[in-house]
Amino acid sequence: MNPDEKAAKMEKHLLKTQFPLECEELPLEALTQEERIVVFKCIDHVELTDDEFTLLKKTLQKYREYITKYRPTETIEAMENTVKVINTEKEFLDILNDESNKMLRVHLTYQGQVYEFNFEILPVDDSRIVDYMEMNIDLFKDYSEDEKQLFNKAQEGEELTPEEQAMVEKMTKDLNALAGQEKAKLIDGFLASQLRLPESSQDYNDRLFFWKKFPFLEKWAVVGKVEERLGLTETANEKLFPDG
Repeated sequence: MNPDEKAAKMEKHLLKTQFPLECEELPLEALTQEERIVVFKCIDHVELTDDEFTLLKKTLQKYREYITKYRPTETIEAMENTVKVINTEKEFLDILNDESNKMLRVHLTYQGQVYEFNFEILPVDDSRIVDYMEMNIDLFKDYSEDEKQLFNKAQEGEELTPEEQAMVEKMTKDLNALAGQEKAKLIDGFLASQLRLPESSQDYNDRLFFWKKFPFLEKWAVVGKVEERLGLTETANEKLFPDG
């Protein structure tokens, strides 16, 4: 087996083992739409084309320093170094009040232009969150990666063939029916109440209208990141309760 064949065999092995784990630790908000698509495919073990595999390797290479820096090594020594014991209520309140935890930077590519949003994450409204947490929706679970990519292409205003346009119109109709008016309102209301730009309108309805118009796929990515920052995602019990 020549060196090229050995390298290709190793890459195929990494694609099944190491690469999906690295993809799970990437800063999704910093990725382009094309990068996110191949990253999600890798995580889900979906077969990649040669071009997609090349893009995946470039993406991992670009962020590998980030991954290495922020991934705790799974050893007892590393756990001792990364687990901080809280002895007073004030210690944890100081962490919650850290300004770096209150900002979310989002890059949105729209019609070939990259726009940056620096959102402030606002304190949780418990009553609103209870309503929100009762909703569990995965709109795109039945769509292929190609269909998701096509939908985003339409959102960015790119030119579509008549066949693609018909497909997007059907997807939009189906997605709206699936989401339901009330659930869509909860999503937009959640973002309007939890995120604010530096010079945002103080009028909640203005912010609500903004999120109603925000590109569909990117909106769900923002929702996921805000949920993570606010501690609304599920935490594995073995991590939450180390003693069982």
